[in-house]
Amino acid sequence: MALYQWLSAFWACFLISGSNQQQLEKSRSVWVEQGLVRGKIYNIDGKHLQIFRGIPYAEPPIGDLRLKKPVKKARWHQELSAVEYGPPCIQFMDFHKNDRFAYANMKRESEDCLYLNVFSPYDHEDESKLYPILVWIHGGSFLAGSGDTGIDMEVVARNLIFKGVALITINYRLGPLGFLNYEDGNVKEGNFGIWDMVMALQWIQANMKQFNGDPSRVTVMGESAGGAAASLLALSPKTEGLVHQAIIMSGSSMAGWAIHRHGNPPWRADNVATYLRSLLGEVPEDSMSRIAKVYRRLHQDRTLRCQKQINEKDTADAIGDDYSKEELKKKMCNYQDIKIECLSSDQTQTQIMECFRKELNFSSMLFRKALSVELGVSKMIVDDDLVPAYGMELAHKYARVPMMTGIAKKEWAHKKAHFYNLNNKPVLSKEDAEEAVFRVIEGSFHEMTSDNIGNDTLRLIANATFIRQMEADIEFVAPAQVEIDGYAANGLPVYVYSFNYLPESHIYEEEKKIYNLFGKDPVTVLRTEKNSLEAFHGLDHAYIFTKGYSSNFEVAPYTNRDEAFAKIFTNMWTNFVKNGDPSTPRFKWPAYTTNSSQHVAINLPLKVIEGDIHWPDGSFWNVEAQMMSKFIPKDSGTVVDPASELTNEERVQLSAYRRAWWALWLLVAALAIIIWSIVIYLVFKKGTSPRAQPYDNILITR
Repeated sequence: MALYQWLSAFWACFLISGSNQQQLEKSRSVWVEQGLVRGKIYNIDGKHLQIFRGIPYAEPPIGDLRLKKPVKKARWHQELSAVEYGPPCIQFMDFHKNDRFAYANMKRESEDCLYLNVFSPYDHEDESKLYPILVWIHGGSFLAGSGDTGIDMEVVARNLIFKGVALITINYRLGPLGFLNYEDGNVKEGNFGIWDMVMALQWIQANMKQFNGDPSRVTVMGESAGGAAASLLALSPKTEGLVHQAIIMSGSSMAGWAIHRHGNPPWRADNVATYLRSLLGEVPEDSMSRIAKVYRRLHQDRTLRCQKQINEKDTADAIGDDYSKEELKKKMCNYQDIKIECLSSDQTQTQIMECFRKELNFSSMLFRKALSVELGVSKMIVDDDLVPAYGMELAHKYARVPMMTGIAKKEWAHKKAHFYNLNNKPVLSKEDAEEAVFRVIEGSFHEMTSDNIGNDTLRLIANATFIRQMEADIEFVAPAQVEIDGYAANGLPVYVYSFNYLPESHIYEEEKKIYNLFGKDPVTVLRTEKNSLEAFHGLDHAYIFTKGYSSNFEVAPYTNRDEAFAKIFTNMWTNFVKNGDPSTPRFKWPAYTTNSSQHVAINLPLKVIEGDIHWPDGSFWNVEAQMMSKFIPKDSGTVVDPASELTNEERVQLSAYRRAWWALWLLVAALAIIIWSIVIYLVFKKGTSPRAQPYDNILITR
């Protein structure tokens, strides 16, 4: 069996190698601002495309440039070979670890990762011809992914390039390296991963003519977190003239998970520092008492070593069986490999960032995953520069380019019970369901409100929404409608869709896990999803860049029906890129306006639907639920809860401070009573003494 598998793999590699050699026609070198770049020209089905992989668009964000805005790439003096993808950025979740197309390259992940890739038409008879540019921004919760994940070169050629579009895919910094934020006086710094995208767009303006791309026709497109990024890039004042259109797929900068709104951001420098700082490590060994040293030797646990401990229960799924208990014991504070020596307990945020630039270490994938589970999706922050606002204000005030946007019919249709910890309950009670609903309202809806609201109000909304499809509507439908309304109010062309297409074949979901029972080699687990599902998150772009494949699922077999759908689907997308209108000769796609709200159900056949997208779901969350969020219990006695800006842990600390404060005042009051009692007693005693009596026997004469 092993010999058979080896021979199969050998012949597969041989055939692929031979096919690529037949497709490869010649090399091509072009000049860019920084110097000479060499790529390759391929011949597929008698048509030509040029591919340049791994072009650096910024200086490596390492050393003094770490955790800062990107810096323009300096000149190089020898020809740069651009025939391989650049290293992916450091991954903070392993969504794409086993991606079919990026698997080998994922092993090269690095902080030196700011590279882009160019796929464009090539006409040897007219090398000056220009084509509109499509910039693809990958998703992955701003925690994972790269410009080569889920990219099949031949499929991209047929679906996009040979239809007259130049495609660019980019890497950008992820997790804390791209979205750590801090305050320097009155200035908020962060959004480094989004600034990377801005620099890539600036590189496109300066250089894409050399690759037959038209820099005056740039469309940004992204899905999920990439969709939120594309949404922001189309709105930000910093990208005016760099972005001319946007395609936003299952994501929006209007979403609460995309831009942080209230309270302290989880990825703020001082908060992250508390997960990295080791309490006992801050005390020199020679200054510790004998008792403290003995106590440390007896109690070498994470509670002692970490100022703030990552919740092991919540991160158990992220850890899995990849590490044994013995390996975990060798890890430092919160699974780190290397302790940060420069952190102390009295640093400003700016000082913390300086420390991070020098010593922040993410060599432990376990730590990276656990920290991401603990702190959640990386978010943009309102910095009054790149990100000037959030929510409705951002869309209504800054919308300026044509937009195409949509969502899947049931975004989270493929979510399992274990996402909500319901699989651990032998019997699901009404109370369990109510609590699960409350957690969704607390974790998703609360993120999209302008102000923090109390638990009583959150429970009111949870009770009112018990039978709704909540999470997908809150995180995708409602934000998309806010953005649509903002663009339409500004009189801009808006094309709206619901992705409803579901293949007739099975959808196989693949996962690789390590089970101690089978040793350290990962075991492939395949799950088959029947057609009872509806179109879900991520299924759409699997028909653009691959034949029904994404990093964790695959449509198999990929049928003629799927081929026909992909052709129609990508025709509409490329028509928008080229003409600003996704209509085809056989189908007129109506624009969404304030006077005519229509969207297209993308399926076989295509269908125009009257009304808002997935009405009334978005309307409920944008109108009724927002009205309920203003509710304040009558017995609260206050309009705003002062503690609402704080996290749960900070609220506990505040409560402790309040108790201590009241205890102090009670002590002061008690002391005052005692002192006044003593004073009154002394005055009374003095008034009743014989010497204090009046002299009645004194006569006054004249």
